[in-house]
Amino acid sequence: MFDPASRYRDVPVAVHVDDRGRPRPWVTLRVPPATGPTVTGATRPHDRLDLLAYRAYGDPGAWWRIVDANPAAAAAGPAAVLEPPGTPIELPQPVSPEALS
Repeated sequence: MFDPASRYRDVPVAVHVDDRGRPRPWVTLRVPPATGPTVTGATRPHDRLDLLAYRAYGDPGAWWRIVDANPAAAAAGPAAVLEPPGTPIELPQPVSPEALS
C-alpha cells in the first residue's frame, strides 16, 4: 500500500466496513521508532527538512527520519526542528558528510 521508503511502510492497515458495507482501509497509529545512532549537526539559515534530508541521505522524502530523531523539537511541528538557524539537530546515521559541512 505504501512506498518502500515511506515512514508508514510497516504500519498496520485496518479495514472498517461502513454502513453501506464498503470496506474503508485506514492506517493505524504510527509510533515513531527508536532512531539508533545519530550525529549532531546544526541547522542553516533557510534550511528546509526536504533539503536537509537530501544533503544527509540523498532523498528529500526522508525528512521524517530527521523529525523522528528530534521528537522534543518536533512536538511544535516538523518545521520547528529547524528553528532558529544554528540549532543543534540529531541526524540518524548513516549521514552524508555534506549534511554536516
